[in-house]
Amino acid sequence: MAAPVVFVGREGELSRLLDALEGDARLVLVTGDAGVGKTRFVAEGMTRAAAAGAVLVRGECLPLAETLPLLPVAAALGELTRRDGGGLMETGLAAAPGYVRGEVERLMPGLCGRDGPGTAGGPNAGWQRERLFSAVAELLAAVASAAQGRAGLVVEDVHWADGATLDFLTFLTRAGAWDAVTVVATCRSDEAPLDAQVAGWLAQMRGAAGVEELRLGPLSRPEVAEQAAVLAGSPVPLRLVDELYARTEGNPFFTEQLVAAGLADGADGGLSVPAGLPGRLAELLAARAGRCAGEARAVLAGLAVAGRPLAEDLVGAVTGLDAQAVRRGLRELAAVRLLADDAAGDACRLRHALLAEAIVGDLLPGERAALHEGVARALAVAGDQTLAAEVAGHWQAAGNAAEELPARLAAAEAAERLSGYAEAAAHWQRAIELCQAQPGTASTAGTDVPRMYVRAIDALRWSGASMRAGEVAEEAYQRFAGHPDPPAAAAACYRAGFFRALGSPGSARPLIEEALRLYEQCPPSADQAQAWLEYANVLVSGEGRLEDASHALSRALEIAEAAGSAPLIHWVLASLALDAFRRGQAADGFAFLERGRALARVTDDRMALVRLAMNESYALLGLARFPAAADAAVSGLDIARRAGLGASFPATLLAVVACDALLARGRTADAAGLIDPLTSGAPDHDHRPAHEARAEIDLLRGDIAAATERWQQLKARVGHLGHIEEARESAERSVGLALWAGRPGDALEEAASVLARFEATDLTAFCGRLLVAAMRACADLAEAARARRDAPAAGAAQAAAGDLASWVDQTAAAPFTDHPLQATIPAERATWDAEQTRLAGTSDPEAWHTAAKAWQDLGCPHRAGYAWWRQAQAQLDAGPPAAAAGPLRSAAAAADGHAPLLAQIRALAERARIPLQPAAAESQTRPAAAPAPYGLTSRELAVLRLLAAGRTNAQIGAELYISPKTAGVHVSSILRKLGVSGRVQAAALAERAGLLPAARP
Repeated sequence: MAAPVVFVGREGELSRLLDALEGDARLVLVTGDAGVGKTRFVAEGMTRAAAAGAVLVRGECLPLAETLPLLPVAAALGELTRRDGGGLMETGLAAAPGYVRGEVERLMPGLCGRDGPGTAGGPNAGWQRERLFSAVAELLAAVASAAQGRAGLVVEDVHWADGATLDFLTFLTRAGAWDAVTVVATCRSDEAPLDAQVAGWLAQMRGAAGVEELRLGPLSRPEVAEQAAVLAGSPVPLRLVDELYARTEGNPFFTEQLVAAGLADGADGGLSVPAGLPGRLAELLAARAGRCAGEARAVLAGLAVAGRPLAEDLVGAVTGLDAQAVRRGLRELAAVRLLADDAAGDACRLRHALLAEAIVGDLLPGERAALHEGVARALAVAGDQTLAAEVAGHWQAAGNAAEELPARLAAAEAAERLSGYAEAAAHWQRAIELCQAQPGTASTAGTDVPRMYVRAIDALRWSGASMRAGEVAEEAYQRFAGHPDPPAAAAACYRAGFFRALGSPGSARPLIEEALRLYEQCPPSADQAQAWLEYANVLVSGEGRLEDASHALSRALEIAEAAGSAPLIHWVLASLALDAFRRGQAADGFAFLERGRALARVTDDRMALVRLAMNESYALLGLARFPAAADAAVSGLDIARRAGLGASFPATLLAVVACDALLARGRTADAAGLIDPLTSGAPDHDHRPAHEARAEIDLLRGDIAAATERWQQLKARVGHLGHIEEARESAERSVGLALWAGRPGDALEEAASVLARFEATDLTAFCGRLLVAAMRACADLAEAARARRDAPAAGAAQAAAGDLASWVDQTAAAPFTDHPLQATIPAERATWDAEQTRLAGTSDPEAWHTAAKAWQDLGCPHRAGYAWWRQAQAQLDAGPPAAAAGPLRSAAAAADGHAPLLAQIRALAERARIPLQPAAAESQTRPAAAPAPYGLTSRELAVLRLLAAGRTNAQIGAELYISPKTAGVHVSSILRKLGVSGRVQAAALAERAGLLPAARP
């Protein structure tokens, strides 16, 4: 069997293999099912061991009708003759006892270009065999000695080994004179029937000293994703990874075959997991299944079609066999190792999922349909609603739509009860297809198609598939906007309006108003309350009309209470809290939150608790209570995950609020730990805020290229944001990136375009951060223009700043007027004033000091650090460098976690020749009278501590702001001074000598 193309994972097993090759192990057994990657695993181990100086040669057993004695040993020695042009073999033969050459020539006649002596028979045959075995062992030991390392003999597929090879391996692995030689043997754990002598040998070896067995199991899902990505040449979408992992169960060979077939079948060179099995794999699996016939074949087919473990009685129900026949069939399948060993209880299942696929693919269509129907009936009789989805799937495969529809409806309901919204959505959409194909069946099943659409749309939304939910909502609107039943028509209008509002609130408003008109003809309902809720959102997101939105929310609460809908009451209370916060009524907002939380806890409404947590954390963030905001958001996120809502948009927003609270406090690494897992996939609408936060984190890490690329992907995939508050929050991050990337013109242009959308709205009080960034862009442009003596450009920057000031005046200075829920406004106002002095060319140190102090008092180190940096610049421009030392050092201390800012601070300090750590502080932390042990310099101690933490030279250089080459020079000096030969020894000695920081309790 050919080795897989790539190797992934198995680092733990590789460590054990390498330790065994370097240690006292005489035999390493590598076992696992066919295709699990034994050959590739051993090849990777050989490569790594060879890099460490070991000499390994390989031979394999073959499934021949007539076995050839010592075939793998001869093959391994043949490989040795090809190493180094035969020089390694000759060196080993020259160093070995004299008899070795003759014995090796007996095994390998071609070694000296002639036929070797024949194998003698008679009473001395046993001794001659032992002599041959000893000669090969001596040769391998001599080769190891010549290479100043160890030697290894790798024998592949010992399940096909001949008796002589097994005897030789036993001889070689016994304790004796060849301790420098280790045998590595691979063996299938699912080979059946196993030759009796091989089975006996395995049993003997497993109980012997110096034998270690490595059992290779399937790859994990991340490892399958990595393997598929390498094979495909690019990352594989999560959906395809899930399908590959489910179908291959982590078997690397099966994954390789499916990916290879998928690449061959994919459009434009892309990857699509094939519906059928690749020919090579199908042949392999079909050959194994072909060993069975009669009752065993029937049981095999039944289990394959079921695709799940079945108890004996269910096997009988599916196949029509009596209990004794079922038992006989199972015994035969177990004997040839086609049944799994780990089935729970009395249930039986096939050894591998793709084995089932091969068997099912070999059945006639009628046979498959009959078996699917049998499985569906057998599972339905069990009465377990959790099996409804399986029952529906089998009815579909059997082609029985009449039986499938009620099963689909039951499956959708069951999935929703378990918060499996993605699964529920799939069932609802399949039910809609069935009803379209057979009109009238919905009423027979006790439901109606408009209601199915509603359930499908809502399930898609809560699963995080908002784009697909919007498509289904538009389809429902086209079909049912004119429905004679007002609630059905209203539901279609409202949901289409909801998803249109994501991109264009203005286009959504007429649809929602029509829904509200239709609902007035009906008794109060949850849907009607929800429509009023969305109407309030549209009034805010599209037009910033807070007062009108408040009236809409009051109407929503009135209807929700009249309808007795607890979930909607909770939802409206959360929205009323947010509305109060926006209007500066903090006490009212928290009162709404407390009322909603108390009601939600009584009914265990976790979705309401998520929304309440989201709006509470938002308010705490506005109040600059950053630790409390992060705690509230993380608590809500935990509730969302436990409720199956971890992929929902509210959950994403919670993670982003927590991230913003952490970033405000300068905790970039903690924010990254929260956001990075949410941004592994491509940007989409539901995860857009997380990707925007990730871009800011990339910027703070100093990776401006990665941040820029992420923004480009966001703009290409998500596009225009209809919600004006979302547009503002998004612009705050992207404008910040443009400024630190040295593109103030782009920053100004984007800020101005977003600010234009806020004219004549009630939300201008929240625009301070964006205005400050825009004024910074104007100041940057003006400074650059003055440096170039470009008067027109300087004038343009002044004019743009004038436009910003006019915009502020038109809003009655709302962005810089104190607001109960915007604690940062005073600091933003101070920064705005300071930026204006820089714009004028007379940057005022006092203005910057005022801004820095305001940000420091709020607990925002990065923003304080920025202001201190600007203060230092202004003082250097105005007078002697000494006055700038204090602000510059304060800036450096505050800039931890903000790489671009820290780089600017260091550059300014270097130009001004200002040490960022005063000499007095250095003498306090490291007295001059106490020399470092081993003669290490202070820089070498810093490098040693990073080296002991596992950092590479490049990472050490990045953390200490030196080049990787300089870091390498320091490492070499450290090793020399410590008298050690490697990094691991250096770390161990440093720990023993007390050179490392004490571990935190």
